[in-house]
Amino acid sequence: MKNTSQRILCILLVICLLTASSAAFAKVEWTRIDALGAGLTIGVLGYSTCSSYIELTNSTDTGTLYMNLQKYVNGYWTNVYTWSTSGTDNFSLVQNYYVTSGYYYRVHVIAYVYSSGTLMETATQDSNSVFY
Repeated sequence: MKNTSQRILCILLVICLLTASSAAFAKVEWTRIDALGAGLTIGVLGYSTCSSYIELTNSTDTGTLYMNLQKYVNGYWTNVYTWSTSGTDNFSLVQNYYVTSGYYYRVHVIAYVYSSGTLMETATQDSNSVFY
């Protein structure tokens, strides 16, 4: 039952990521990752919703997601806040943060995939940038 609930949650997150204008979802030539997504929305008063999603190829692998909310300052993307989570199979991370006006923002996701404690693959994904 837990696995079914997780899959439903992940499917809903993917739908949200794919329909949001500031979402990015990629399928690249990874060997241990089937899908990796990053999304960002910024609402009233700078209330942002940062989201990330990973689908691992092998359910026995373990993944770690680092989700960085970044802003563009003086020609560089700088981290504003970082969250992380770990899991197996399919899992996601969604967090909120208030941003200040006058900047472009994005979500930068870094994924690490481990098999029996050994790092097997690293991947990154960025959301589209959003001006607030």
